[in-house]
Amino acid sequence: MVVIVYGTTAEYIKLIPLVLALKKRDQLYTIVLSQHEDQLQAFFKTYPDLPKPDLWLVHGFRGHDLDRFYQAPLWALKVVGAMVANWRTVRRAAGPNRAKVAWLVHGDTFTTVFGAVWGRLMRYRVGHVEAGLRSFNLWHPLPEEIDRIIVTHFARMHFAPGAVPVKNLAGAKGDVVDTVVNTSYDSIAYARSRQAPSAIADLPARYGIISLHRTEFVANRPVFERTLRTLAEYGARQPMVFLKQPVTIALARDLGMGDLLEKNFIYVPKLDYFSFIKLLDEAAYVVTDSGGLQEDCTYMYKPCLVVRKATERQEGLAEGITKLSHYDDAVLRQFLENPAAGIKSEVVPERSPGQIIVDYLVEHGYA
Repeated sequence: MVVIVYGTTAEYIKLIPLVLALKKRDQLYTIVLSQHEDQLQAFFKTYPDLPKPDLWLVHGFRGHDLDRFYQAPLWALKVVGAMVANWRTVRRAAGPNRAKVAWLVHGDTFTTVFGAVWGRLMRYRVGHVEAGLRSFNLWHPLPEEIDRIIVTHFARMHFAPGAVPVKNLAGAKGDVVDTVVNTSYDSIAYARSRQAPSAIADLPARYGIISLHRTEFVANRPVFERTLRTLAEYGARQPMVFLKQPVTIALARDLGMGDLLEKNFIYVPKLDYFSFIKLLDEAAYVVTDSGGLQEDCTYMYKPCLVVRKATERQEGLAEGITKLSHYDDAVLRQFLENPAAGIKSEVVPERSPGQIIVDYLVEHGYA
């Protein structure tokens, strides 16, 4: 039996192919510690054919997404209480033989940490999907770098996407399995197979995508303002789709930049994953601070500038598909002048990362 614990839409999206494969074997029980309550509910409503969780343990903060740091401690207390209340329910679902239960968590969120601790307390073998990613800078990204370090101590199966994450796990207890690339590679293939219609009408033939929202970027006011002004300058000359991130837009308005952005960008509301992959498929380049989007761009061979000082992800850097800005305005301008400069090769793995994980679970008697 395989138990998968997740709490965000992004985690579920990266797990979809794995969930579908294990569902076919009738060896899966899924639990949600919802951080993205609104988003997950909307996603399952939009795509009712996708497997829903067997146990929805908590429903975000007061029935909505967690979107403020102060909400996390209250959410955490609720999670702990729900874990205790549902202990026997999960035991029964997982079966009597603890040695034959793999307990999987994904990524680097609060859910990842709580899920890993819970699995160990229940004396199951904890597996971490997307293990071994490190920036070696506790502040970038925050708190993801810390979350991953904690989870590594609790996991005994580490599914690492590539040689560098595998190397980062030297000394970790248990098995380290190289999935070669991230499971998002499978998710992109699945999204493309669904052939979602274009979500935005009348887009120009060539456009870039801007997606900026991370805490360390928004908190750095000089970098935030300089970056958006540079993007707006280029946006006046070349079409740019600006994904509406509430925290980013709110701060831009506070800084008196609201009109500047509205005049120079094509605003697009947050899209569901399948619609977004369609938008990304047709884009010329991406400027983002999202590590997940860095991965997507790598596997879709899309030029991407990652607006961070440090990244825990290696996807696309060696191939020149993705580049790190280090918050340097000159790097941003150089990228916007010629996004495709320096690209060397595509990333095409020989095997599906999800299948590598399933094969391991089957080989060890979990599925």
